[in-house]
Amino acid sequence: MTKLFSSAFKRITSNGTKAVAVGVLAAAAVATVAPTASASSELGSTMGCKGYWYNTAFHGYCSSVTSAGKFRLGAKCNYESDYAGKWVSLSRGYSGKFDYDECTFKVTYAYISYYA
Repeated sequence: MTKLFSSAFKRITSNGTKAVAVGVLAAAAVATVAPTASASSELGSTMGCKGYWYNTAFHGYCSSVTSAGKFRLGAKCNYESDYAGKWVSLSRGYSGKFDYDECTFKVTYAYISYYA
């Protein structure tokens, strides 16, 4: 093997190793930082609306409001203040999401409050 070929081979091998190392570290960083999704949970329905929660996110959703009134989404967060959303007026028959937020660490559960 010539000296020129030997030094070129070392350079290529060294750069290839660096590229592989950077790729492996990048993949490990994404796997560490990216949260895994979990199935949603829900409590009982309140006038046709439910609170849904995941790892850190939560929202209030109504399939069909049975009685018009004021609705509020609340959630129990770990290691921080619990969430109490604003009261929202919803009419009878409304379907859709009406509030959402996220806990910094983890949400234990979400719930709906109602008054006429």
